Amino acid sequence: MNFPVPDSPLLGIANVRLPAWLLPAGWPFQAGEPVTADLRFEAGQIASMTPYQPEQDDLWNAQGVLALPGLTEPHAHLDKTFTIGRSRPSQPGLLAAIETLHQDRQHWNAEDLQQRARQAMAWAAANGVTRMRTHIDWFDATPPLAWTELGEQMQPGITLERVALVPLGLFADSETADRIAHAVAQSGNHCLLGGFIHSSNWDPAAMSNLMQSAARWKLNLDLHIDEELSPVAHGLSWLADYLSKNMFSGHICCSHGCALASGSEQQAQQIFHLLATQRVTLIALPMTNLLLQDAVTGRTPRQRGITLLKEAQAAGIPVLLGCDNVQDAFCPAGSYDPLDTLACALFALQLDNVFDQQSQLICDVVALTGEVQNAHPLAPGSEATLVLFPGTDRLTWPLHSAARLVFHHGRLTHQRTWNQELPHES
Repeated sequence: MNFPVPDSPLLGIANVRLPAWLLPAGWPFQAGEPVTADLRFEAGQIASMTPYQPEQDDLWNAQGVLALPGLTEPHAHLDKTFTIGRSRPSQPGLLAAIETLHQDRQHWNAEDLQQRARQAMAWAAANGVTRMRTHIDWFDATPPLAWTELGEQMQPGITLERVALVPLGLFADSETADRIAHAVAQSGNHCLLGGFIHSSNWDPAAMSNLMQSAARWKLNLDLHIDEELSPVAHGLSWLADYLSKNMFSGHICCSHGCALASGSEQQAQQIFHLLATQRVTLIALPMTNLLLQDAVTGRTPRQRGITLLKEAQAAGIPVLLGCDNVQDAFCPAGSYDPLDTLACALFALQLDNVFDQQSQLICDVVALTGEVQNAHPLAPGSEATLVLFPGTDRLTWPLHSAARLVFHHGRLTHQRTWNQELPHES
């Protein structure tokens, strides 16, 4: 395959294989698969998307390569990333990882934070990520250094969102809760209020203050909630009940939700029924949760520690997959590649029809933000941003898919290819 000239504007891309979830109603199928698509560009935007027609010499022919819109990383921790080399926990599990990262904060000066975040965002951009949401630890009412430093990070092609990750106990005082929410609201666009909600710090009054402060300052929420395997974790059930009785105009993401897998089916269905009527998205984090939940030294885990993704989908709740932590005390591995996350979920959650349906789990910006305008990512007028995967097919993908072509505004900005395999015979 001949690749386009990097950073040169294209008139469009012909003959790309898009996932079925992305195609408009009435799209033609052949032998059970959707026919490939032609995408025409104009001024860096999508001008049209039509079924493939041969002999369009003005378009670059992708020869049936798999393609997705820009990828989404809905849950990261740029303040913690790439610290595993200096801060490795002595024991497995969530609480040990939290304590290890508390100790690592002695190194968190401006240069350290900038360098680690810059590397992470560069990796994400090369992998095709165009939207990234990072949680940033807060431990008092004033913004921490990481909040300011990461707010100044820029990576071409990536929209960065920041979430104030606050221990629930800080919201116990209503004035403190309001000061935190006000500071987040004053931080500019793409900033959200968050909280760490766990049975170890459960406080219904603090939850009420958290919700009321977010509503007062018109903030969306992204909550670390029920990141445990306790069948009596309170977070999601309390939230579902609260939203059924109180108006909340913002969008809410609930990350983790591991406890749903430990409670009863009836309890989970009741929660999903209530959340489905609200503006709530569930974010599953399979890699980190597999490592941290049911973790005991020298013992094989008995439980998967992942939320009920399929049940949430069946209930009509938007669902996303995120990497969570990358190369820190919570997760020693990772590469800011959403395909790694999806590959993990493929086996841990027993997903099927991964490219044509489940690839939406790593692309759905509407599920992340709740903003429904321009919901179709490749509709005319949207950005001509695509990620192509040469050398794989829908049955192999997302495995064997490290090769990548990333297009922003109709230009090839990142290219990663494998050398041709060479046989060596004795």
